[in-house]
Amino acid sequence: MSEKMSEVYDAYDISIIRTMRGRGATIIAAQEGLFYLQMPDISESRLQSEYAFKERLFQAGFERIDRCIKNTKDSLVTFDRYNNPYVLRKFFEGRECNITDVREICAAVKNLARFHGIGRAVWKETDGDVHIRTTANFRKRNQELKRIRAFVSKQHPKRSFESLYLSAYDYFCEQAVACEQAYLLQEKKSDYDFDNHLGYCHGMYNHHSVLVEQLDNGDLQLNTIGFDKFYVGNQLADLYHFLRKTVEKNNYDENILKKILMTYDIYCPLSKHDLQYIYMLYSYPEKFYKISNQYMNAPKNWISPKLQEKLEKIMLDEGKKLQLLEQFAQYIET
Repeated sequence: MSEKMSEVYDAYDISIIRTMRGRGATIIAAQEGLFYLQMPDISESRLQSEYAFKERLFQAGFERIDRCIKNTKDSLVTFDRYNNPYVLRKFFEGRECNITDVREICAAVKNLARFHGIGRAVWKETDGDVHIRTTANFRKRNQELKRIRAFVSKQHPKRSFESLYLSAYDYFCEQAVACEQAYLLQEKKSDYDFDNHLGYCHGMYNHHSVLVEQLDNGDLQLNTIGFDKFYVGNQLADLYHFLRKTVEKNNYDENILKKILMTYDIYCPLSKHDLQYIYMLYSYPEKFYKISNQYMNAPKNWISPKLQEKLEKIMLDEGKKLQLLEQFAQYIET
């Protein structure tokens, strides 16, 4: 056990057996279970909100989550002798969800649907007046893309990434504008109620967020972590995020897409309009938008070759994505 961290460990009412290095954190094995200790990358007010949110989830029955643990002084943040802040959270045995295993994919989707059901109830009972985030803010994103294009156009001489970016821009921008128009059109439909799926969202639900344990009887026990970006909004955004990541990791397999949607529908019914909404989110050039922002936020004296590799991969995979979207559209109409 690290001597310089002993005062941090002593601040918690746990009996430590051993400590281990984790990804950007210290894993602590204690008599009370597993925990992970890390320096927070969010504000203290956000941390307080996370604590309250998770406690309500836990009390409502969604118990296997990385709850924040207060120290013996009833504080969420503990400082070491150098005044560095640390936060302790509950952790679990197991491994990340296998994103190529259909059984584990379906278990993760069921877990998400259960979280959404409880998350809706908790929000309505306790936080009905909290700020609701707009998921499909296509107009704002498209304005950002236009600004980035204008910036890239002014660069002289243009490097290979910038030339490739401009050659791809019109194609992806056309998709982005089409999504914005489709969203505005759907928003005006009187027969579609976006409130049906309003509630707490995970914010970044993917295979990294799910730790899987296999029980002695062969059943899977799932633990949900990584709620850093939780918010209140349309929960279908969580489903879209998991669907997009999983389908792409499975080479745009149509059967995986259908399996995810059908599994979620069992526990949280999806209407035709819901499916159209998810389709619209998936139609947006998400990866092109992210690469655009990565370019703008990076130093301009040198462009990482990985950024160009990512852009080339997006362009290469575009045919597969379009084919999947066509299959998705057919599924919606069945």
